[in-house]
Parts: sequence; structure tokens; C-alpha cells
Amino acid sequence: MFLLSSFVRIYPLILSAILLFQMGDKTASYRVSPQAEASSGGRPVSLVVWTDRAKYSLRDPIKVNAALQNSGDETTYVDRRMLWNGYGAGLELEIRDERGKILPARFLSDGLMPPPKEGDTSILIRLEPGFFYGTYVYLKVKDFFPKPGRYSIRVTYKSWLRRESVASQFRNLPALWADTPEINSEPVWIEVNAKANRVMR
Repeated sequence: MFLLSSFVRIYPLILSAILLFQMGDKTASYRVSPQAEASSGGRPVSLVVWTDRAKYSLRDPIKVNAALQNSGDETTYVDRRMLWNGYGAGLELEIRDERGKILPARFLSDGLMPPPKEGDTSILIRLEPGFFYGTYVYLKVKDFFPKPGRYSIRVTYKSWLRRESVASQFRNLPALWADTPEINSEPVWIEVNAKANRVMR
């Protein structure tokens, strides 16, 4: 089974440490650089993707992190629900080999993203400028990366939250609604080896 994290907003003062050491808990954040791409829509929101390591063996788990970042100057709002690789899930994982061939990525969640429950006042997360909001997923390397080699990981975010499905007092908020264009991350490259990688102490 795959474990999904809870969602958390993270202040970017800790980002440089995460970038240097690739360490953190369920809510690690990351400085936007090569792994983020701004939305093509009207709101300056980026999708940042990173992994816990750069090298893996076929027997390892891999932790893939994804977070939306408000890279603009004004507050925006995002759906607090994020699921991986299901129809209407929000986050879609794309894996390619060195030659650019797309590899199949199995469904990690079942069913459609349900509409918010009536009266739910927590459906939208306030995202201040410079803040992140995201989640992660653990995958078994051998199930997604079939043999040793280099692979790229890219994630696409799509909001499925319809404006008319939320409480009326929230409908005029500057949010990533269902009509917002999808947001693509830049690819992150990893290396998969046949044998376990030696950990330096």
C-alpha cells in the first residue's frame, strides 16, 4: 500500500536546508528553481517536485514530493484535497526513461474526486505569497522503474474544484478553480541501480 501524507503549509525560511540535505518529514518544502514551472493561468502558482534521494536500487522505496507554491505577490486559495494518479485526483505522475519513452504509472487512488461536503468551510487552503502546500507518495521502485537506468519524474496538478460546489461565501475568492489550466512541474531525474546503494557515514 502507498502512504499519503497530510497537507501542510510551510514557511520558506527552512527551504534552503531541505534543498541541501534532501531531508525532512511529511511536509518538506523546496526552493523553486529547475523543478518548478509557473501556471499558464492568471495566478502565479508553481508546482515543485522533488525526491528524497537521487539514486535508488530496485529494492528501494522512493518518496515523491509535490507542492504548490504561491510565487506571486497576492494571496490565492487551493483545494486542500490532493490525490495521486486517479481520474480527477489532482496529481498525475509521469515517468519517462532516458530515451523519453513514457512508462505506465498505475492508479494510486480510486474513484473520482468527490464534491465538498455541504457546509465544509475547510475545503480551501489560504496560500500566502512564498508559501507551499503539498503532499507526498511512497512508491516501490521496482513497480514503476522496471530496470536499471536514468528516469525522469514529472507531475501535473489539475484542480477539479468547481466554484458552485463550495459555500456561497467562498465563491468569489481568488482560487484555483476547475477552469484553471493545469500546472506542470519540470522533470526531476533519478538513477536506478540493480544493487543497493551504499550509504556513506
